[in-house]
Amino acid sequence: MTAYSLDHVAIVVPSWGVGGRFLEGVLGGRWTGGTAMPEMSPGQLAFGNDTRVELLEPGTAPESFVTKFLDRSGGRSRPHHITFKVADIERSIDAVRRAGFEAILTRLDNEYWKETFIHPRATGLGFLTQLAQTGRSSGPDGPRPAPWPEPADAPAVPADLRFIVSHVRDLDPGRRVLTEVLGAVEEKCEAPAGWQARRFFWPAGADLILATADELPNGPGIQALGIRPPASFDMPVTPVGRGYAVTAPVPELGLALLVPAD
Repeated sequence: MTAYSLDHVAIVVPSWGVGGRFLEGVLGGRWTGGTAMPEMSPGQLAFGNDTRVELLEPGTAPESFVTKFLDRSGGRSRPHHITFKVADIERSIDAVRRAGFEAILTRLDNEYWKETFIHPRATGLGFLTQLAQTGRSSGPDGPRPAPWPEPADAPAVPADLRFIVSHVRDLDPGRRVLTEVLGAVEEKCEAPAGWQARRFFWPAGADLILATADELPNGPGIQALGIRPPASFDMPVTPVGRGYAVTAPVPELGLALLVPAD
């Protein structure tokens, strides 16, 4: 198996605080730290079941790719990539190439974080795919003081990030990446009328659900996070069947939330 964990989803935000206040105040995420870099400034919040959400705010360089990404979305937050942890990045790159895909933006010079990416145009997944080998512990480093005012009523126990939902135009290219390159176990899952869906999972971290239909209302890409919410969660939801209910898209994240209907 190439990947051992779907580790985190990364969301581009105008600033850490835009997404962070929601993730901490509503979902109980714990800030574990961030770094200012020329291309981007990443920061992470830890959730239950050893998962994270990464927030990417504009980097220190005027031509930061995050700034360009925000410009294309009218300044609104939206998902950018999903990161899979791998044990051996060079073997993973070989697997990418054997499957007929191209590894891009490869960086192997940092012993603590080695990475490569697969472009969404090649995979059809609707998001950039990151493969990373890290010498750091996969667990959260924190908690640390967050770079925004701490909410007075943040949940004491964070949500679990159980799965991520991405809409795709065609299931087959994405299935190949997830199973042949990343070693996922695949299973069919129930879907609303007119939709097809597959669930992919790894030994650790969140699962990934790919869903397709003749018409994709919001186009391809990451649409929702499936969570086990904190006890204090009180956002309005709409039942969608299969035991789940969905919130309206959360502006701070550019995503909806799927929660158990009961």
